[in-house]
Amino acid sequence: MLEIFKNMFDIKLTRLHQIILFGTFLFVSFYFLISIIFTLNNSILDIKKENEITISRIEFLSSIKDQEIISRSNFSSNFASSLNTSALDKNLKIDRSLPLSDGEISIWINESNFVDLFNWLLEINNNNVEITKMNIRRVSGDSVSAQLTFKS
Repeated sequence: MLEIFKNMFDIKLTRLHQIILFGTFLFVSFYFLISIIFTLNNSILDIKKENEITISRIEFLSSIKDQEIISRSNFSSNFASSLNTSALDKNLKIDRSLPLSDGEISIWINESNFVDLFNWLLEINNNNVEITKMNIRRVSGDSVSAQLTFKS
């Protein structure tokens, strides 16, 4: 067995074979290097896009606080009923609601479309309802579940 390995390493390559072998090694090394660089570049671009989207969402949500909204007509009379009605208008189903102290109400929404939930939250904010706590988690695809606490 040792003789086979000795014979393999005792092979004398001609100058042409050495050049071909070295060229092949350089080509394969260059190919792997370019592949790694390309993959890393795509990953960096994806992360930059995600960061830009996240930053724009944060800026948008922070600008909501700065808006002065005078009208409260939609949510002034019966707070819980108004939340329920407006949620149904946005294709959301409130699974559970719990009145809390200080005029707050906590609600649970299971498996709803994120865009519908987001639009509903914008509408609520435009009606001068304060979101005091928010816990949103992705269930699958565009579907999310949320636990929200509002103050009228």
